[in-house]
Amino acid sequence: MFDIILGVSRPYRQTYTPVMDIYTTDTSNKSTLLLSKLFEDYASDCAYVKRLRAATISSYRDVFTTFTIIMPEVTQLGDVHPQMFNEFFKRLSTRERKVGRNKIKVGIKSSTTRTYYNKLMAFFKWLEDYDYIEKGSVTKKVSKPSLPKYEDEKALSESEISKIITAISIYALDDDFIRSRDLAIVLLLLYTGIRKGELLGLRVQDVDFESQTLHINGNTSKSKRNRQIPMHFSLITHLKSYLRQRKDKGYLTPALIVSSRYDRGLTEHGLKHWSTKYSKAAAVPFHLHRFRHTFACTLAKTNADIISIMRVLGHSSTKTTEQYLRSIKTSNSRAFIDKISF
Repeated sequence: MFDIILGVSRPYRQTYTPVMDIYTTDTSNKSTLLLSKLFEDYASDCAYVKRLRAATISSYRDVFTTFTIIMPEVTQLGDVHPQMFNEFFKRLSTRERKVGRNKIKVGIKSSTTRTYYNKLMAFFKWLEDYDYIEKGSVTKKVSKPSLPKYEDEKALSESEISKIITAISIYALDDDFIRSRDLAIVLLLLYTGIRKGELLGLRVQDVDFESQTLHINGNTSKSKRNRQIPMHFSLITHLKSYLRQRKDKGYLTPALIVSSRYDRGLTEHGLKHWSTKYSKAAAVPFHLHRFRHTFACTLAKTNADIISIMRVLGHSSTKTTEQYLRSIKTSNSRAFIDKISF
């Protein structure tokens, strides 16, 4: 497949003056209910009824916290009005926030604005479903923020992949095991397209060399479903080597990807440090999800049908899968066009 050798930013607190009090139109008892209390009920519903992942609920909480900071005048149910969202997105796009130690950045990307919209609407739809507010009073009256034409090249190029692998070889030159582990991380991401949580949740027993498949436990997956991913020959070969070195090092943890210091699995913080380190070393601005886009696009370019791509990625519909194929350019169709014969 590859011809090679081996979150929501925290808001900067900015003071806002409430724009108006006309949002408080409901005089019933419900109007005095605190949104913060209702959100906790919603979060509990997400955790124990919908069984959403802790990371997903945490992202909802981050967005709601940002909303309460930017819209301090909206505290009770009676303060909810469709017009407040226009003001929220206006403030969101012009607010100042800290990036790094000393930098101040104004505004956010359009895609981030859409993320805020989606996560807030999930909460307000819950309020509608449980009759706290009138059905459709928010979700049908607040327009979804538009996104600009997609131009970002999310999939990694072969040149970028080579730079990342070269950086690993150089950085871990004096430690064969760490080099082997770090290459295992890259190859797992490239050849299976698994998510961050799925990678960290892999156990040694999930690697089946006999059937040449990788088992993804639904408890670690966003889709909550188990699935089997066929493993590429290059991945199989390297995992066998990595597991031999892992055994020689005396690791006993069931986690497949291990910490460099302790007998335990690599943590989310450790993986973030890993990606930051090699992004700088390779001079390739990447995050882990770019590997997932690369896997999906590479499958599409090899003429894989979209249903197969959808299932191996663990998506519930092809609509989601199509979002991963947007970085395939029109020029990629030349190889197929050249083969046409009438």
